Amino acid sequence: MMLKIINQLIETMFKKIGILIGCHSLKYQAIVAQKLMPRFANNPQNTNIDLPRNIVNPDRMFLGNDINIGPNSLLIALTGYPGPTMQHPDKKGIKQTFDSKISIGSRVTSTGQLQVAAMSEVIIEDDVMFATNVNITDGFHGYTRIDEPYKYQEIINIKPITIKQGCWIGQNVVIFPGVTIGEMTIIGANSVVTKSIPSRCIAVGAPAKVIKKWDEDKECWMGVSD
Repeated sequence: MMLKIINQLIETMFKKIGILIGCHSLKYQAIVAQKLMPRFANNPQNTNIDLPRNIVNPDRMFLGNDINIGPNSLLIALTGYPGPTMQHPDKKGIKQTFDSKISIGSRVTSTGQLQVAAMSEVIIEDDVMFATNVNITDGFHGYTRIDEPYKYQEIINIKPITIKQGCWIGQNVVIFPGVTIGEMTIIGANSVVTKSIPSRCIAVGAPAKVIKKWDEDKECWMGVSD
């Protein structure tokens, strides 16, 4: 009986030690992430982007204050294509240059795995909330030829993207070039947004379609008939 009590005490002690180590580890990771934050085009305050992360050309990115972006984010403001990993083995083909810009407003949050790639401009306004694994890219890999792997074809359909204030973007959402999502709109999980969505709507599906709109008079969401 005494041996069982001792074993339980030891097990409890090790659990507490493990929790304590874990808390210190998370705190240390946050400190390291902040210390290694790249230099952006401006000087955002109290902004956190968790490790691991991949940020390319931060001097073309304007960030607001109090941003919190979870781990495994990918923020790229492309200045040229192709890069080393997309270069044709015979060094032939296209060479594109871009004047890109990414703007992320204050108090924007992402659970993790946020991918933002700009060849033109991506604007994310204040107080936008992203769930996990959201892809926002303002250009496509070319597919106009069938005799050349797509990775060696030029970037096409380059058009700016804007996500307005207060939106909620669900898990696994993909947002296409040229799309504007109006303020306080919700995009449901697994949606593919190919066209602009008005303000104060709920849109779902692939392609995403508006299924509800906010009724100002009744102060509730109302279904939209086809």
